[in-house]
Amino acid sequence: MAGDISLGLPGIVLQETLSGIRSEKQFADLERRLLTSFSIIPASVTDHVEAARLKNTYLDKGLNVSGIDCLIAVAAIAGDHELFAADADFPAIARCAPLKLYRGVV
Repeated sequence: MAGDISLGLPGIVLQETLSGIRSEKQFADLERRLLTSFSIIPASVTDHVEAARLKNTYLDKGLNVSGIDCLIAVAAIAGDHELFAADADFPAIARCAPLKLYRGVV
């Protein structure tokens, strides 16, 4: 049951989700919904360093994954969380890092 699952939202995803909303009313409504529905997971300095390290690992392999996606992946890995994502970078990241992708039914 979905209500039994604790859901977290990396701070960078909160920022990206709210970016570009021009209506202050829509912005405020979405901000309120996100902040009351999810635990916001802030990135630490260590998370940023590990995200850079992870991105460099992929660059060394000739692959280019988003630095922001690496930060999101590191947050999930550090917290031993499953990541729900539709972005193609995450399965690629999971092939070389201990990233667990959520495979449940939504």
